[in-house]
Amino acid sequence: MRLRTTLQRAKVVFRQILGSEPVIPVTAHPKLEFHGTEYGGWPIASGSLSEESVVVDIGLGEDISFSESLIRKYRCNVFGFDPTPKAIAYVRARNPPNFLLFEMGVDARRGNATFYLPNVVEHASGSVCAAPHLGASTIVVPMIAIEDVLVTIGVGGVDLLKMDIEGSEYAVVQSEGFEQLTRLTKQICIEFHHRWRRSGKADTLAAIQRLAGLGFEVAWVSNNNEEILFVRNGELTRDLGGT
Repeated sequence: MRLRTTLQRAKVVFRQILGSEPVIPVTAHPKLEFHGTEYGGWPIASGSLSEESVVVDIGLGEDISFSESLIRKYRCNVFGFDPTPKAIAYVRARNPPNFLLFEMGVDARRGNATFYLPNVVEHASGSVCAAPHLGASTIVVPMIAIEDVLVTIGVGGVDLLKMDIEGSEYAVVQSEGFEQLTRLTKQICIEFHHRWRRSGKADTLAAIQRLAGLGFEVAWVSNNNEEILFVRNGELTRDLGGT
């Protein structure tokens, strides 16, 4: 695992030198704790949740170890969203406690949408964004707008938002609805897809700038430079110590 991590980081640095990969400085330094598997896990600010916390997990795939770990430690409620047939079947089979599944996607706009399924049938993650590795088959899925999330789950705010939505994150982050939701959000985990042909480093840097304008700082960046944890300025670093 250490060798793979080193190779991942070396590839990122090489692409950054070439100018094709974004350089993402970490500007906030809360103490972190990691939840989930190596594949599907994320860090959060240590001790930042409680039994009353609300977690929204958008884009589940066939690994909800992150949410399951949060539930085990904090006994909080997690509201999961995914319209993908494989993801729905996976979550139903696991049926974790305190996990509420919504069989719909989240986007910048609401309404039914064409959903591109992966060309490799063993893979789970589809997208409303067309890409070379997607589209061997398509389905129509219901989508809600990001500003509809709170009404859909019936809460007044979100302690932790995770989004892995396969390229749709750029439109969502730039939407007015995202601003509405994040006024009531403390931490955000986003997987960015600047490696896709339809997007690039400029899109990811613009999204980070957008989040900075909404009051969020970068607290962690994965070795592959795609997963980022954002925390609201000062809110989760004040009494939690440094890294």
